[in-house]
Amino acid sequence: MNQSDIRFEQLKEKDFNNAREILKQDNDSGDDLLRELSNEPESLTAAFLGDNLVALAQIEKTVPQSYLVVYVAPNFRRQGIGSEIVKYAENMLLVGGTQSIMSAIHADNDSSLTFARKHGYNNYYSSTFMQRTGEPFPIEAIPVRPYTDEDYLASQALYAEAFHEMRVRVGSFPNSVIAKPSENNRKSWYEDSSNRFVYVENGEIAAHGHLHGNELGSISVRTDLQGRGIGKKFIMYLCNELYQRGYETVELWCVVGNYARNIYDSLGFKEKYIAEFQHKTLQK
Repeated sequence: MNQSDIRFEQLKEKDFNNAREILKQDNDSGDDLLRELSNEPESLTAAFLGDNLVALAQIEKTVPQSYLVVYVAPNFRRQGIGSEIVKYAENMLLVGGTQSIMSAIHADNDSSLTFARKHGYNNYYSSTFMQRTGEPFPIEAIPVRPYTDEDYLASQALYAEAFHEMRVRVGSFPNSVIAKPSENNRKSWYEDSSNRFVYVENGEIAAHGHLHGNELGSISVRTDLQGRGIGKKFIMYLCNELYQRGYETVELWCVVGNYARNIYDSLGFKEKYIAEFQHKTLQK
């Protein structure tokens, strides 16, 4: 199989049903992209042989590190299509300034692990995908409000420090550093401010959280305030926010070894699977 045989284009709405159909043919490999198809279809690139949709790739172009996931329809595997998609994506990202790529697969999928290692993607860390389906939490009013641009510096600082400390504690992130604020990051948070919330304690921001579709993300409590129940109450609030938005299931990722797993278990979240997140440095 040569790359010239494959036509690449951003997935169009007219092809959503076909994309959904081929992703459901292998749930273990396709469920992450199924969620992406529902939440952020613009991140998906379609690969065609003739008129046949044969594969999908989630390509998130960010600098210096981008994100790539490749899925080939079961009937078209072992023909070199996946390898050609990886080459296509890596070349495009390299030209755009990407220095490294993250990817993710089910940790128990041997064929995907073999494919990843073959193309230079090595284990970085593991994370558990969890879901909660049930009734909203009966909670009293708590001091949570929508995020505003004025909250950026305090929110970014507590988020960066909390996640850095978690990464160090887990031990899978030897190069972890505390992320610094930036104007691009601030702009990104502002543009998505309707999906961000802050927990206020004694007039100061104590926690920050982000919603992406029906997924909880970036939940972080200021390190000097951890262990006081703030995180648990904040998570309950954010779950209720998603239920109010019409979602029946709430999802999240929890890095293996993160103490927050105890909170998620206590709130009724159930483990669905463990994913291995992988890393590759691109060579010019």
